[in-house]
Amino acid sequence: MNFPIFDPGPMGLSSLVAVIAIVHVLIAHFAVGGGIAIPWLEARAIRTNDRVLGDFLHKYSRFLILFSFVAGAVTGVGIWFVIAIASPEAITVLIRQFVWAWATEWVFFIVEITSGYVYYFYWDKMSPKAHVRVGIVYAVSAWMSLFVINGILTFMLTPGDWLTTGSFWDAWLNPTFWPSLLLRTVSALALAGIFVAVVANLDRSLDREKGRHIIEAGSVFLVPLALMIPLSVWYFAVAPHKASQLALGGAVAMTMFFGFGILASTLVGLYAYFGLIKNRRYINLETALLLTAIAFVATASMEYVREGIRKPFIIYDYMYANGLRVDEVDKINRSGFFEAKPVVAREFDHLAATPEERGRVIYQVECQRCHAVDGYNAIRPLIATWDAEMIKFNTRQLNRLKGFMPPFAGSESDLNDLVAYLSTLRTANWQAGAAKSESKGGGQ
Repeated sequence: MNFPIFDPGPMGLSSLVAVIAIVHVLIAHFAVGGGIAIPWLEARAIRTNDRVLGDFLHKYSRFLILFSFVAGAVTGVGIWFVIAIASPEAITVLIRQFVWAWATEWVFFIVEITSGYVYYFYWDKMSPKAHVRVGIVYAVSAWMSLFVINGILTFMLTPGDWLTTGSFWDAWLNPTFWPSLLLRTVSALALAGIFVAVVANLDRSLDREKGRHIIEAGSVFLVPLALMIPLSVWYFAVAPHKASQLALGGAVAMTMFFGFGILASTLVGLYAYFGLIKNRRYINLETALLLTAIAFVATASMEYVREGIRKPFIIYDYMYANGLRVDEVDKINRSGFFEAKPVVAREFDHLAATPEERGRVIYQVECQRCHAVDGYNAIRPLIATWDAEMIKFNTRQLNRLKGFMPPFAGSESDLNDLVAYLSTLRTANWQAGAAKSESKGGGQ
């Protein structure tokens, strides 16, 4: 299936997806972790007759609703929109393959939202035990939503036996399902513990001793961070070897962000153990916000790595990052780009167009998903020092020169058209540089 082309400008499609997705993941993880933390802490408060903790949890649940339900809903709609325009081919595969999984997740999501509102608005209007049960319903439904979505996300890196069987269960319960689920659960619990410290410091009714008591109660959810490293080892052990190697030295950016994620998680874990659990120190607002920022770096880095190590695929061994299926590249090479892409051909009169114009369309379909002309991961500076011959040589064997790049798909004529278009970018870049130099020289 062919889809219209969307150009987001200098920001680039990949960075647009990354920004919204990372924020949404952070919020969604807190929705799960906070949902687990609140009924557990409320049950403890009831059991120990801890009025201070009980009153705080009411305010914490309000923060959970405002942050998760409102901001989460906005970014949730945003992520569906941007991934649909960034990679409609992959979304089509996911919806067709996982339609009933999506439907199941939406049911859990509705239960999660409903029970969350009941939990907050009926805080003093039902018995304590019944109220805790409502909280448990929220916690279970929130985690089950993660449980379902996790299988769809991990499928994109490790489709496993689905590539040959086409089975829903092979796709969903894929090799990285369990380590990823546990990693996300640990991350969600840690965020819940960190936000306890943030909300406690924002609560003006709490003095230092009461704040220390609340933060100490929430610090228990940081304990599972000790599992981050062994779970990461498990995850990369079952991931495709080439993908793992990108994070473990094969690609500088992937290795760097993987190191950031591990380091940030370790720092939060060490502070939790030595500062909160062992020495029971008080955390002020500035420190709590710093921990939040470090946790954000950890989450963002790991999400970047998860997305990046799939390259050159968006669905591993099935579909390239530019939306072309692995099994259709040979067809495009034989028949030509515009013959293999009838929708593009109908919308664009390639027979009457110049080589540069045809090349621009080929660039938009095959390259624009990852490369803006100018801006994020820009193509212009990458080819600034290449002449037409080098552009053609490198483009013809991109997948061999750089293992994270998809192969060029098209006939020799298509390749010449793409080179003609890319050469105009290089020429424009050279002319702009020359004009700038002349301007500087004239002013001296």
